[in-house]
Parts: sequence; structure tokens; C-alpha cells
Amino acid sequence: MLEKILVPIDGSEAAWHALEYATKLGEKFGSLITIVHVVQPHYTLPTIALHGEVPFLSVNIEEVESTGYKLIELAKAELNHYPSVETLLEFGHPAERILALTKNDTYNLIVIGSRGLSGISEFFLGSISATVSQYSTIPVMIVK
Repeated sequence: MLEKILVPIDGSEAAWHALEYATKLGEKFGSLITIVHVVQPHYTLPTIALHGEVPFLSVNIEEVESTGYKLIELAKAELNHYPSVETLLEFGHPAERILALTKNDTYNLIVIGSRGLSGISEFFLGSISATVSQYSTIPVMIVK
């Protein structure tokens, strides 16, 4: 029934809870758990524009990628007892990449944290979990 579970992580408390829930489900069903972290190469701050300019924060992509790999290693360490884990590092907008993964593979469930680390951008742009749950073609479990 739940052969493959996708768990997006971003380092937030909700993401760690989602990983915990996915592990419990996976143990019951003998599922493969795929941990994914999505790196956003650039981050636009959703603030009021000054003189028609939208503030833009350019980030060193190598540093962000390295942080993503460290986060994945922490998640793998949390599941060191779990027999079937794979990891992915993706680049792009988190919701878009998560949805693309489910279209290109045979996942049965997405387990995602309710609120990530994006803070104020969630207020303006909508949360990743809301977008994923709205457009996903497979079941989504949102964990607080």
C-alpha cells in the first residue's frame, strides 16, 4: 500500500516531525523512505519595493548546496536504524520540485511539515505544504 514515501525536509521542526511520522508509517508498511531537500538558488524577499526595485538576495550556491547535504546527512542519521532510505538533493522551487518528483516516480505518499523555515515569504507566497497538497496527484500528510 505505501511502498514509497517522499519526505521533504528543510531543517524546520515541522519537517523533523514529518520525518518521524513517515518513519512510523514506513515501519508498519515496509516502505522505502526518500528524503529530499530542495535548494533554491536565489531567494527573493517579499517586501515592499523601493523605487520599483524588488529586493533580491543572491546566495552563494555552493554554500547553500553544502548546507543541503549536511541537512540530508542529519536526516539520514535520524533514520540510521531504518532499513530502506534514499536521499535526493534537488534545485529549484520546493513545491515545484516535490510535485515533479511524484510525477516522475511511483511514490504513494508525501509526508511534509506544515510550516518550513521560509517565514514571512509563506505569508505572501503561500506555504510549500499548501501548494503541494493542492496540486499533488497522490495523498499528502501534513504534519505540525
